[in-house]
Amino acid sequence: MKEDIINFVDDFTVELNPKVQKKITDIHINKKNKIFVTYLPESDEKEILSAVEFVDAKGFTPIVHLPARTMRDIDHVENFLINIRKLTKSENILVIGGGGNQAGSIQSSMDILESGLLEKYNFNKVKVAGHPEGSPDIDDETLKKFLLAKEKIHSARVLDLEIVTQFFFEAEPFIKWDALLDTIGVTLPVRVGFPGPATFKTLLNFGLMSGVGNSLNFLKKNSNKIGDLLVKTTNDKLLMELVSARKFSKSKRPNNFHCYPFGGFEKTCHWLSAIQNGDFIVENEKLVFHKKIF
Repeated sequence: MKEDIINFVDDFTVELNPKVQKKITDIHINKKNKIFVTYLPESDEKEILSAVEFVDAKGFTPIVHLPARTMRDIDHVENFLINIRKLTKSENILVIGGGGNQAGSIQSSMDILESGLLEKYNFNKVKVAGHPEGSPDIDDETLKKFLLAKEKIHSARVLDLEIVTQFFFEAEPFIKWDALLDTIGVTLPVRVGFPGPATFKTLLNFGLMSGVGNSLNFLKKNSNKIGDLLVKTTNDKLLMELVSARKFSKSKRPNNFHCYPFGGFEKTCHWLSAIQNGDFIVENEKLVFHKKIF
């Protein structure tokens, strides 16, 4: 199991919020691991571009979030891509619908994927959103339609697409969703979104913001942890179940690993590096690290 965990996590990606970037001076992970730069609805675009410049200057490959509904129009999208291209040679980008209200004429990520702008500015390795537990903003049938449209783009080799999922707390919904992808004919690789080490309270708060289903179920099943709300926890059970799920998945999904650093960016990077380097043992279905991280 240990080697399987290392192999699964090895090509990890991790998120960096531009506001967090202002507080750090370096990034302590392997240079081969890429870094997503977030773009939340209330973000200042100058801060996002500054974070991209920081990540690239440190020798890492940035993957910038491009939230469709935050863009005013297709000219705004093009200008944003031009500004990113001035700062990095990265071919990677994440194109999502995005949270919040629609700011302009762009309705969904498909408007950007089909615009030709990503190819024009050499963003050929495109990450797109996946929702194993559904989305609070989009109905299931629409999600299926979008996935099939993205599959068509990928199959035509117009763009090299990879799904990056929303985080979740249990493996079962992902396993069912993986089977659904096979059933409807989606062959896209999946980079699973994993909740990084954090306090139980923090995980619940992020879960509630993303959609009540997963967080409430997680709360019910872990109500005995209420007394430890402020103690950092890692979901080792979920990690091991996902590793096992790969062996039985027709498409070997999840294919890759993405981490949401809910417990802090730098601590999460130490945790990821410790796994990547094999600095742990597996004992009683838990990862026990050689050195204390939290």
